[in-house]
Amino acid sequence: MLSLSKLEDGLIAAMEKAREVGPADGDGKVEPKYNTSDIAGFYADAVVDYVKDAEIMMVGTPYVMPTPAGPTPDFSFVGQLIKIQTADVGKAALKSAFQGSFDAQDPAMAIVTSGLIAYTATLTFFQGSVPLFTGTGATVMALPPIFVPVLAAGLAGSEEADCAKLMAAIIHASFKASLFNGVGQTAALGTGGILAQPLM
Repeated sequence: MLSLSKLEDGLIAAMEKAREVGPADGDGKVEPKYNTSDIAGFYADAVVDYVKDAEIMMVGTPYVMPTPAGPTPDFSFVGQLIKIQTADVGKAALKSAFQGSFDAQDPAMAIVTSGLIAYTATLTFFQGSVPLFTGTGATVMALPPIFVPVLAAGLAGSEEADCAKLMAAIIHASFKASLFNGVGQTAALGTGGILAQPLM
């Protein structure tokens, strides 16, 4: 299941790393310990690690399995939860979106919004604890994340951790509003449609 607290912790950790500095040089000057590519990777890691817990239900159309007597209703899908298997597929592109936002000094993080929408589209394959229960299809982010409130909170002097939690809440709401549509298959080789299932 998607965990808001896990995402909060990941984003707080990413922000803390972004502030780390390396050892002082001979003149006492210090430089950031990580470059923007590194920091973008920390943010992408936080999101992907969170998404790895996403699940959906195998609900939609009736399931039918093949038998010698002909197609037969298959009710084994009832109550089955299947978990995302492709969370890492779009990770590199998501990192690029974060880095692009940092490099462009994009205060509203519009580039990250686009990156998260594109990343969600890579969530195409789900599998159950019993591997033969699967779902293959497409996930669409129906509620794109808008990060203007995070910018406003930062300008108002909010603590870094509070900004991270607000950012996490916005991302969490968007993923919870994302819908999967596709084809499900059961351990009995029954198939059926998975329709408009929200990520859980």
